[in-house]
Amino acid sequence: MEGSLVFVHGTGVREGLKDTLEKVCAGVKTLPQSPISVVGPEWGKEIGPADLDVTPVLPASSAQTRAAAGGEAPGDVTDVATWGLLIDDPLLELRMLAAAPSARTGLVVNARTVAVELQQLLSDAEVAPEALEAAGVEVDEMRSALAFVRGSEALVDAAGAVGDAGIAGLLGAVSRSVVACVLHAHRTARPPRLSPVALSGEQRTKLVGAVGEAVSGTPTRGIFTQTIGKALGPLAVRIGNSAVRENRAKLMDPFSDFIRDVAFYIRRGEDVRTFLATAISDLPANGPVVVVGHSLGGIAMVDLMSGADAPHVDLLVTVGSQAPYLYLLDSLVSLRPGPGSKPFTPWLNIYSPADFLSFRAAPAFPDVGGIVDEEVDAGVPFPESHSAYWSHKETYDLIGKNWP
Repeated sequence: MEGSLVFVHGTGVREGLKDTLEKVCAGVKTLPQSPISVVGPEWGKEIGPADLDVTPVLPASSAQTRAAAGGEAPGDVTDVATWGLLIDDPLLELRMLAAAPSARTGLVVNARTVAVELQQLLSDAEVAPEALEAAGVEVDEMRSALAFVRGSEALVDAAGAVGDAGIAGLLGAVSRSVVACVLHAHRTARPPRLSPVALSGEQRTKLVGAVGEAVSGTPTRGIFTQTIGKALGPLAVRIGNSAVRENRAKLMDPFSDFIRDVAFYIRRGEDVRTFLATAISDLPANGPVVVVGHSLGGIAMVDLMSGADAPHVDLLVTVGSQAPYLYLLDSLVSLRPGPGSKPFTPWLNIYSPADFLSFRAAPAFPDVGGIVDEEVDAGVPFPESHSAYWSHKETYDLIGKNWP
């Protein structure tokens, strides 16, 4: 395809614009025809707001929390929620196995032998280099995760509880714990590492299988066993409120960034729109112009393109954007809620059910044609889900499908 793609960053990629832009460039190159140029105006660096730390003003953590409302969650929701818990506490599944009663008489045979043999398997395990490369995991990271699980009391206790009869399920739990250790390290790094395995449920499942094969010679499934899934899955969904309260400072970061950026945009949106309009107008005349706005970048572009002085653009794409939400809040300059509002079209809006900062656009403008909502679900929990779009082929396929 001819033309130019303009990537307008937003919350979550300001500091990592270079890496994200590299992913976008690589993604559009996989299309049958790629744009001649891909650019990413650094509006955040030039005129954006400063970093924000809300920790000093947060209330003290409360030990008393209420469980989420009852009801059975869909399997995919439960799996994502369960991995959310396991990433916070990589040994949780092993401890649950250790606490569970024996499946038979309560008498476990060869418990110590099972633990020793499993520790030896973990010591000898070498995960395939191609699996680590695909997941974005270093060899030393994997060795550290294997050593952590191998040396844990949870492993010994779980082996003592299941014995020979439960070895297959134990191997699966061990593999998931190892991968959870890796994901925990990536999430708690400063800044967090948005590796392929952190941004894709599919990559996570593949890495669990590779770890299982390295440990036992047989690939392990990435999903949870039926027994543990029935206990841990509903627990993960129900204690979500508790996890939010206990980890509020960490979980507030992406929301604080969003609130900061939106407040800044409402106050200085004209500067942002002028900066972006100039960058778009300066593009070479080499064919169609497609603008892809992420998060606040999508807000700014919807506002800019729906105004009277919009630059020439052939397709607007918003990804993980709050533009429809701000429209309903009457916080955009170019669009007011109510009949007669006509945003720029064609408009492709990509969202994820796991991205709490993404919204659908078409329902906000029921009388306007040319707005298409598409779901791209990476299978990872929030906040990684807000940046996961750029690591998935579906995002680029949708852009290519709608290319003018």
